Amino acid sequence: MRTLLLLLAFTATAAADPFPVANPSDFHWKPKEALPPGATGAVLRGDPTKGDYDFVAKFPAKYTVPLHSHTNECIVVMRKGAMTIGRTGEKDVTIDEGGLFVLPAKMVYTAHCTAACEFLVHGTAPFDILYADPKDDPRTKKH
Repeated sequence: MRTLLLLLAFTATAAADPFPVANPSDFHWKPKEALPPGATGAVLRGDPTKGDYDFVAKFPAKYTVPLHSHTNECIVVMRKGAMTIGRTGEKDVTIDEGGLFVLPAKMVYTAHCTAACEFLVHGTAPFDILYADPKDDPRTKKH
């Protein structure tokens, strides 16, 4: 029985395509429960809760994520629209469509899109969202 299980596992691994592709028509958009209502996202590769991942997200027009941070660094590429990053005591920075930015671990910031925007997030360590004010966290709000 053990030999059969090993053979089945090897066959499944060998059959996996070493060239994974995810086109926009393959994206499975879902509401992002860790963000204020209106944000959606789709995991393209890996598992963001474990690390080594890529996901896309969309924010509607006039959308703001309150002051928050991430435990680990992540890289963001703006696919559509622009995003403005606000940091306490620093000048706001706008990343235009096609632009790339690196969010350092534990940097506290707001994210705002005046017009609808879409972006790709890549990380190699687990992704999380930690709100500066726990009252802003939609995961803890009563419905």
